Amino acid sequence: MQSPSFTAAVSHLTQDQNPRVWSLLISVFGDLAQDEGSQVSGALLSQLTEKIGIKPEAMRVAIHRLRKEGWIDSQRIGRNSVYFLTPWGRAQSAQATPRIYADGPAADHAWLAVFNPSKPVQGDTAAGTWVSSNVLVTAQQPASLQAFVTPLTAQTAVPDWISAKICERQTLQMCEGFAAALCRAAPQLAPVLPPLEVAALRVLVVHGWRRIILKTPLLPDHVFAKGWAGPQCREMVAALLAQYPTPRLDTLEAAAKDVVG
Repeated sequence: MQSPSFTAAVSHLTQDQNPRVWSLLISVFGDLAQDEGSQVSGALLSQLTEKIGIKPEAMRVAIHRLRKEGWIDSQRIGRNSVYFLTPWGRAQSAQATPRIYADGPAADHAWLAVFNPSKPVQGDTAAGTWVSSNVLVTAQQPASLQAFVTPLTAQTAVPDWISAKICERQTLQMCEGFAAALCRAAPQLAPVLPPLEVAALRVLVVHGWRRIILKTPLLPDHVFAKGWAGPQCREMVAALLAQYPTPRLDTLEAAAKDVVG
């Protein structure tokens, strides 16, 4: 039986909607079992997903999909199965980890680069967000001498027609909703939670933030459109993850085994 405070927090963090289970499981492995050699038993996966409100059949379908797509593999140990990230899955998780767990923005500086619209842009152009076919916002100052480049500082009045192109409106709305969910969930939580609840809570927090931050460009917060709640989300995510550190896998496995009996 789970604590009322945790149940309330789950309701807020899921916003009473069923998450995409296969995507949620990627967050499970990414947060709890990303290291080489780390394994998660079927019993532990069942306990974690059950606490989040996911039905067993949905979890089985998600596992099948992740195995088919090369994210995870499994091994039989007696009558039980354990699951683990494949080398490719670990590489994907490792690539996303710095952005998900960063305690600051992806970049501190940005530049606006305007290229000649009559000539194709060369391939050495720094990565960024294209506002139009010849206007680029980037965190790396372009070296091209054929571009007009100007810095975009926190004091620069960035026009709406530029900032609106930095991030899709749907992602901005997701971020705003997640910030509100975190604000509602955090006060509900007890200072100390059982290990399985800590793990499930971390998965929900990481998953909610991951779905947002990986859809945004590597740019500083000040170039985003008005209403961008990224800094607020980042701060609250970091605070919750620090308050509830990752439990050891053996502790979680023992707790799952006790529940199953």
